[in-house]
Amino acid sequence: MAEFFRRALRLLGVWLVILVIFVAVAELACRFLRNDGNPLAQVAQKRADVLFTPSSSFHSISSVPGEFEYDAHLNRYGYRGRDFSMPKPAGVKRIFAVGDSFTFGVGSPDGQTIPALLEADLNARGYPVEVVNAGIGGSSPVSNYVNLRDIHLKYQPDLVVFLFDLTDLWDDWYYERQAVVDGSGEIVRFDPMFRYGKRDWWTTATYYSAFCRYFNNKVVRTLGKMRVLGVGGYLKTVREGKRAKAVIAGSTDERARKSSIEYDGVLFMRGREREDLIREHWPRTQKYILKMRDLLARRGIPLVIVMYPHGIYVDGDQWNDGRKTWGFEPGRKYTDHLPFELMTEFARNEKIPFVNTLDAFLAAPRAQYFFNWDGHMTSAGNRIV
Repeated sequence: MAEFFRRALRLLGVWLVILVIFVAVAELACRFLRNDGNPLAQVAQKRADVLFTPSSSFHSISSVPGEFEYDAHLNRYGYRGRDFSMPKPAGVKRIFAVGDSFTFGVGSPDGQTIPALLEADLNARGYPVEVVNAGIGGSSPVSNYVNLRDIHLKYQPDLVVFLFDLTDLWDDWYYERQAVVDGSGEIVRFDPMFRYGKRDWWTTATYYSAFCRYFNNKVVRTLGKMRVLGVGGYLKTVREGKRAKAVIAGSTDERARKSSIEYDGVLFMRGREREDLIREHWPRTQKYILKMRDLLARRGIPLVIVMYPHGIYVDGDQWNDGRKTWGFEPGRKYTDHLPFELMTEFARNEKIPFVNTLDAFLAAPRAQYFFNWDGHMTSAGNRIV
């Protein structure tokens, strides 16, 4: 019996060594051999005290060859664009343009982003203003509120323009899960290793380990989609060349509907076909916009909301390839404007100045306003806003 246990322990030891070697090799392979080429990774916020590394720059290329290539320069305070002075010069009004990667200007050079074009236009009209580009990839009202409170206000804005993106509804849900709050319920920080106020062991593993992150994306999330669609439904989706997340988003099955928020980053764009789910999550986004408004109001700083469309609303040939990833029909111009109607009603009820740029896009001459695959606005689209 003793000999049996010794052999079993030796065998277990061998298998443990093999497992450790496999995981180590897989980790190295995922870290050094895989390159996802996601341009949004470069515009993600890495620190809580600054948007980007101050006085730095980076070169970015679209994940689809030839779609765009640009350089971004970050000033000494970590914002994209030229430096500004502290304290603020007398007679100069400082506008902060707050938003996500569309505000940052993915795909456009420094001088062709929305904030840069706005500053140039106002200066040309004789207004002595500085427009600070406070765009950060993946941000939304909840993260913008925290950044306003902890970063932006120290730079003395006279006006904050919040550029609302149609993905913000989902982003608010995503970020709120990572929020760490104090005893009063106020958000202290966001932690990608937390879920609903508690550290989660698997999300912690995926944060530190490239192999775990790859395994999560390719295996765990696939199993989750199979659970929603069923094995047969998932395999049918693969055979038909469709994206599972798009099928889940468009499904009328009750289980898929309840799981839709997990996979549907563009839920707000579903309009009336998902109105019940949109209205379920819309109050969260309204709450954080109001927290932004009230935070600024206590300092006498006005808030203006600007809303812009994505390509599906402008024409059938805008964002025509990338839209298929989310299950939107190529070549079709979508006329369900529920998101714009909800924001218009909200802004009117709360007496927040609101600029809806959708009509300006619809009235503009035909041109490429959105990148065909990536979906961000071209410089021409930025000019419309």
